[in-house]
Amino acid sequence: MRPAQIIFMKELREMFRDKRVRSGALVTPVFLVFSILLLFGFIIDTLARPENMKLSIIGSGPLVEQLKAAKVTVDVIPSVAEAEAKIRAGKARLVLEMPTEGAAPGKQVVVRAYFDDKDEKAQIQIAQTRAIFSKLSNELLLQTLETEGLPKEAAEPIKFEEKPIKVGSEQSASDFVIKLLPYIIVIYAFYGGMGSVGDLVAGEKEKKTLETLLITPVSRTDIAVGKFLALGTLCLASSLSAVVGLLLAGVIKLKIFEKLFPEGLGVSAMSLVLVVLVLLPAVVLFASLMLAISTRSKNLREAQTQLTLASLIVLMPAMFSQFIGLTDFANAMWVNTVPVLNTANAIRNVLLGKPELVPIAVGVVVNGVLGVIALAWAIRLFKQEAVLSST
Repeated sequence: MRPAQIIFMKELREMFRDKRVRSGALVTPVFLVFSILLLFGFIIDTLARPENMKLSIIGSGPLVEQLKAAKVTVDVIPSVAEAEAKIRAGKARLVLEMPTEGAAPGKQVVVRAYFDDKDEKAQIQIAQTRAIFSKLSNELLLQTLETEGLPKEAAEPIKFEEKPIKVGSEQSASDFVIKLLPYIIVIYAFYGGMGSVGDLVAGEKEKKTLETLLITPVSRTDIAVGKFLALGTLCLASSLSAVVGLLLAGVIKLKIFEKLFPEGLGVSAMSLVLVVLVLLPAVVLFASLMLAISTRSKNLREAQTQLTLASLIVLMPAMFSQFIGLTDFANAMWVNTVPVLNTANAIRNVLLGKPELVPIAVGVVVNGVLGVIALAWAIRLFKQEAVLSST
């Protein structure tokens, strides 16, 4: 076994013996992704049910009965003034002032909606209520046309037909997965190793164990490479743990996930392979950079401070990756030259089912070159006598 491999196995064994590393780098990503999916699935499932919608009503009439028939919970309020007071006090989100007469073919009635336009749940209730009344309006319109002897097509003088063109493979992830997963995968490729990299070099300086390691017949280059391999393995494992959380939600197939994944996860085995290939150069970059920071730091506290600052540089482009699909930058070639952002965007395109070879290759080369430079920097720092300085 080569010296670097011995150091790699030693460091990896010590990392996984630490409960903090096991929980923070491996268990937390699985739990986080699964919990987020569970939470959003619960919220969407709950809000989508009419029986969970509570409306305050002013007045009575046939339309109120139709709302009750749709399983909407109705609370009667006597006046508009009281409705406005309840909305301002936060005791009501949406109040409908109903006409006493019912809707009929050829006749228009007005339903007035009072709500706080800054209340997100009120906006959801407005949309749900509008959908209920839109359905009733269409039924009455068709009745009117039938009474007048007109064809149903007269209700829609201009018909808008959607003809979606399939781009990429037939199997692609759901919109929710495409927004969530690239961000978490990239973030945990860095944060997964952040909890243990401080102890890898800077911590050993404080405990005076680094000196013992350096006097062994193993070269400093092999020691640095072994530590890098152990850290990179941890970063990759942590990042892929986020994918495990997603796959777990897909395997369990709870009813609560049906609205999140109406057509399944849409993540194929080939997509997962491509994600790993795209992720590897980013892991090399992150692990090399963190190792260099830990090596140049004089103590654990200094290392943690500098790693926190470095994490902000990783966090900003990773956050932007969540919104890049709303801009014209998603297909711009320069995006593939920006570290972190290129990885997240490539993973996004893979999950969309339309990976493009050239942009992915550009991102892989950029991250790979930067990773090699950062690793060379870490090895150079490790070879200096100052590596033993803890003051």
